[in-house]
Amino acid sequence: MKNKTFGAFVLPLGAMLLSACGGGGGDKIKLRIGFWPEPTETREVAMYNLWKEAFEAENPEYTIIADPYTYDTTTIMSKFNGGTLPTVFQTWFTEPLKLKNLNIIRPITSQLHALGWDDMMDDGMKTTMTFDGEIYGVPRDGYGLGLLLNMKTFYDNGLLEKDKDGKYILYDEQDKPLYPTSFEEIYEASLAISEYDDTKGILICSANKNGGWQFNNIAWNFGANFQTQDEKGKWVAHLDSPESVKALSWIQKMKQDGLLLNSPSVTYDEWYSSIGSKVAMAIVGSDVLHLAQTSGGVNMDDLAFLPMPTGDGVHHTSLYGGTPFVFNKNATDAQVEGILKFFDYIGRSPTTSERNVAAIVDGYEVSKAKNQPVIPKIMPWKNEDYLSMAKNLETQYLSVDMDYYADFYDHIDQNKRSEEPYYTQEMYEFLDLAIQSVLTAPDTASPSALLTTANAKLQSLFDQNLNH
Repeated sequence: MKNKTFGAFVLPLGAMLLSACGGGGGDKIKLRIGFWPEPTETREVAMYNLWKEAFEAENPEYTIIADPYTYDTTTIMSKFNGGTLPTVFQTWFTEPLKLKNLNIIRPITSQLHALGWDDMMDDGMKTTMTFDGEIYGVPRDGYGLGLLLNMKTFYDNGLLEKDKDGKYILYDEQDKPLYPTSFEEIYEASLAISEYDDTKGILICSANKNGGWQFNNIAWNFGANFQTQDEKGKWVAHLDSPESVKALSWIQKMKQDGLLLNSPSVTYDEWYSSIGSKVAMAIVGSDVLHLAQTSGGVNMDDLAFLPMPTGDGVHHTSLYGGTPFVFNKNATDAQVEGILKFFDYIGRSPTTSERNVAAIVDGYEVSKAKNQPVIPKIMPWKNEDYLSMAKNLETQYLSVDMDYYADFYDHIDQNKRSEEPYYTQEMYEFLDLAIQSVLTAPDTASPSALLTTANAKLQSLFDQNLNH
């Protein structure tokens, strides 16, 4: 049965005859899907092929072309200029403004409005993709950063206990957390663990812009604000604020006392191979928690995912990001309309149509077949009928003990904060260098001087490109 939302979706005759960007092909409208699974992901590819077959059977004017592309800031311009950028692809929430200014992506406001989807988007995700009144993408999902804690390591070192049923006890009788809720408590727990074995306290990233990304969140929780506008509308960088210096000094202290991994260059994808035995804690996005089991071999029953700790006793802010689908600047209206139709076949639309629901179930079944843990998602849509359906399905497939996750998910809406708006990836790179310097020379590095240097670089970008 066809979804009524799309039932009245009639393409003009002229649009029906257009070919997709990237090639001709008779009267077929080609849709090059950049988020198609890689060939090695055999179960996912088979699932997408079934969706493609159903879509093309019911929408013969379109041809779906698998064109896997992983977003890369170093290749995006060359792919666009060379005509090889897919019709639609995934990026990060920090990127749509940059891609819009580079004239690489197009707005899709009118197509979303025709479906009513513009009013169904999560408000925060919508804001990150809206510029000058135009919407430049569709949200896939969101994530919040939190503290991942290996409860087994804490238990083995006498920092947590178990109840009579063998479950870890995370809260006392007054529901007060027994896990670290501040960076000082992380230091103290790390110090206690180091007295018994070689496990380090927490994984601190420092390379591939991952360090700056997570340090941004750490510094917020010490009270820092990295980017503000003054009374004249000028953008001002504050990477070297006293609060930010305190945050970097905390990392320095952790390193001085031997509580961090020895390498000065640590990337985010090391967390899942480290959380089992190398570190007791890591700062992780809620969207990748399953990797602890599938890639790290860790028993999910030994892990808890908790709100970000505070540095100033006030803030428990969680950096909130995610993944949008964005559309090639050269995509036609007909292609945008076709891809939005396709979203209903792959479980990415905000509808409760039989197709969309079935596709969401398909995804869960593939996860189940792969023995991939199912963990709560931060939903991209806010309409009540969708949320009711999606939450009901999620509950049916959840595979983790929510006693160890509830504190994060119960507070994410009040704790979340979107990433800084301008030159975010560049800012993360500048901060990486500061963190690496502290990790390389913890006894002599000056957090204040390092952050002053990083701040000058970011302010220069603001002055050259924003403050005219």
